[in-house]
Amino acid sequence: MELLRTLKASSPVFPNDDSKVLSVNKDDTISKAFQVLIDNNILSVPVYDKNEKKFCCFFSMLDIIQEILDVTNNFKLPDGDISSVLTILQEKQLFKMSKVGDIANISKRDPFIIVNSEMKLDDVARVMVRNNIRRVPVLDSRGELCNVITNSRLIECVSHLFGMDHELTKMGQQTIAQLNIINYDVISVRSDKGAQEAFKIIAEMGVSGVGIVDQDNKLIGSINDSDLKLIKSHAQYLSLLYLPISQYLQVLEELKMKSKQILTFKETDCFKDVLENIVATKSHRLFLVDDDFKLKGVVSLQDILEKIVISV
Repeated sequence: MELLRTLKASSPVFPNDDSKVLSVNKDDTISKAFQVLIDNNILSVPVYDKNEKKFCCFFSMLDIIQEILDVTNNFKLPDGDISSVLTILQEKQLFKMSKVGDIANISKRDPFIIVNSEMKLDDVARVMVRNNIRRVPVLDSRGELCNVITNSRLIECVSHLFGMDHELTKMGQQTIAQLNIINYDVISVRSDKGAQEAFKIIAEMGVSGVGIVDQDNKLIGSINDSDLKLIKSHAQYLSLLYLPISQYLQVLEELKMKSKQILTFKETDCFKDVLENIVATKSHRLFLVDDDFKLKGVVSLQDILEKIVISV
């Protein structure tokens, strides 16, 4: 696409005007870095290594949750917020990690690949697809962090090009089935399982979300890494993770943190409609269901970005 071949990684469309480019230090305490996530309502942040004088990885909410759940796997999680729980676990010598560097990227979700601010967005998209990553930090000529580009922002940019870019417009008229981007090996979790099980699967499988189904495999919702925001809004109480997924999602909906709408598509839907639906709802995936609403497949942001990079 001509626009992506023109815009640079430092383009003002990344990030939005009201966004901040944040980072934490590798030797910061976990509690301090966690507070950065809370205060700025974000789920991950780049990590800077002062000794090596370079950015080295991402630190995320999922890293904290996964490590605490792993440590407390054989006994009940202590009551309290994340900071209190960490203190209790450290006092019991069950949780010996204290610095960001001890825990950053423990979920191993994304290879850490840095791009230069002069790189064209088309090339950035190819780097992300080739390495199956959802986000890349952008450094300027002085080696300073000036941006973080995500696949969701790239897709949002692309969504404005229908009718302007000939190749994309032509692709937009094809059905999802014709483009062969549906993943039929879809990951799902039963609604009666604890929310912590869903987040562990998200971390272990390297995905950003999973479908939630009832006992008949009918889709009733989805849970994403971004749904960890419930932990943040409730004084970071980790005990919420032990709620059944159905109740966890219900609390999110009651607090208007998550829409009750279940985002689905049909194989006959055109690519343009699916892409624009994902952008409009700020979703990371749409689910394929049959007439009985049984889960059959999924299309993710990464699937869409890969198809665009290969085809356009």
